[in-house]
Amino acid sequence: MTTLSAIAPPMNHVFVDFENVHQVDLTLIGAKAVSFTLMVGAKQTKLDTDLVEMLMSHSSAVQLVKLKSSGKNALDFALAYYLGCAALADPTAYFHIISKDGGFDPLIEHLRARHIHVYRHVSCAELTFTWPGKKIPVSEPIVVKTVAKKAVKKVAAKKAAKKVAKKVAKKVAKKASKKAATSTPARLGEPLRSASPWR
Repeated sequence: MTTLSAIAPPMNHVFVDFENVHQVDLTLIGAKAVSFTLMVGAKQTKLDTDLVEMLMSHSSAVQLVKLKSSGKNALDFALAYYLGCAALADPTAYFHIISKDGGFDPLIEHLRARHIHVYRHVSCAELTFTWPGKKIPVSEPIVVKTVAKKAVKKVAAKKAAKKVAKKVAKKVAKKASKKAATSTPARLGEPLRSASPWR
C-alpha cells in the first residue's frame, strides 16, 4: 500500500526567458521536483558568477540553452520548442514560463485547452509552488486578489438587488396611483359606494 508521503509531488518545469527577465531566484535551482531551463539569447555574453556556480553544481536538474543566432522572437520560439518537448515527455507536470513577454499567452491558452498545466510569471517571485529556500510572503497576493474579487462581486450583487427592488417599488407605486386616479373619489360625509356596474 502506498502512503501519502511516498507519492512524489508533480514535477515543475521552469523556463526562464533570460533576455526578458534577468533576476533568477537561486534557491529554485536544484530544488526537488523542479527542472530548470535558462534560455539565453545570442547577444547575451555575460552571466552572474553566482548563477553560473549554481547551474554547475546542479547540472542534472538544469539546462542552459544559448542561442547561436538572434532574430525577432528567436528565443521565444526556442523556448516554445523546449516547452513542447518537456510537455511531451511529462504531460502531467506543471510548466512555468518566467517572462514579461505577453506573446507567450496564446501558446499558453492553446496548451491549456489540451489539458497541459502551463503558466506565465513575470518573475520568480510570482511562482505559485513552494520549494526549500523560497521565502513565502506573510500574505500571498493571489489570496488577496481572490478575496478582493469576491468582495467586489458581493457589493455588485447587493447594488443590483437594490436597483431591482427600487424598480419594482416604482412600478407598484405607479400602478397604485393610476388605479387611484381612475376610481371616483367619495365626498366627505358621504358613505362609500361599491363600484359595482349592476347598480
